Amino acid sequence: MGINKQTLEMLLNENEYKKISGNFLCVGKQTVHVDLNHAIELFGRYGLSIDSLNNLYSLKKFDTSTRHGNETIFDHDLLACFSVAKYHCLDRSKYEGATIVHDMNTPIPENMYGQFDFIYNGSCMDNLFNPVSFIQNTSRMLKTGGRILHIECAAGVVGAYLMYSPQWFFSYYAINNFKDCKVYVTIAREEGRNRFIFDTDLFSWKPFFTLQDDYNYIKGIQSINGLMHVIVIAEKGKKSTNDLYPIQMQYLDKKTMDWRHKYYDFKKSERPLIKLKHRDNDSVLPYLSDHFEYLGSKF
Repeated sequence: MGINKQTLEMLLNENEYKKISGNFLCVGKQTVHVDLNHAIELFGRYGLSIDSLNNLYSLKKFDTSTRHGNETIFDHDLLACFSVAKYHCLDRSKYEGATIVHDMNTPIPENMYGQFDFIYNGSCMDNLFNPVSFIQNTSRMLKTGGRILHIECAAGVVGAYLMYSPQWFFSYYAINNFKDCKVYVTIAREEGRNRFIFDTDLFSWKPFFTLQDDYNYIKGIQSINGLMHVIVIAEKGKKSTNDLYPIQMQYLDKKTMDWRHKYYDFKKSERPLIKLKHRDNDSVLPYLSDHFEYLGSKF
């Protein structure tokens, strides 16, 4: 579980769109997989002061308590460098310093409903058995207007307990009438400095695509050729629900709610898609499908 350069940029982009404030919840203590140089680059891109970052590294206030901590700063200190939000941490035990102890395989107590303005899920759902309980819990814990950022394994990740399709997240937030939901996919096609630090291609996902009679499933799968994650940012609205279950798009019929059309409402949102300057002429769409739009590389 962690904050890598991809999700740090998502956090900073979201903070630029609407300031992250109030109560901030990390589900699981997050190891920061971003070194000082990358952090300075990202903060500069969003016009943020780097004084606090430099001070933390000069004082060597490094994470020594999470599993993968290695001369990078704590997640709560990183948050404080760009946000005034109050940090909280939820985990199934206190072994990494969680302030709230709860097993997300089970429903949260009602006194946790509507408590948080922002939730960060840094790849926790691919480690547990009951993802439906998890996503309903986080939805209930959000305030109206609250936001959640997910990053989860999608394909090619050794050791993941579960992996997730973009459709799984989008359909849940769409059918439960969230105010907005943007779904991205990243693919790392080359080995990085370690298994947490790597450059990726970035794609957005939409529920509509061109159906091809001669589609080659084997070539589609081979097109991934790398480490794939899904990243989701969703915002809760006044009329959002938590407990509706979507039907996979292949089985939608006249008796079921077609959640795909919520995509057009989400497109009207002022929340912009991340766009990257670097373009790779050799980039290939995941699964060779126009479910995806290429947004750039070196992400």
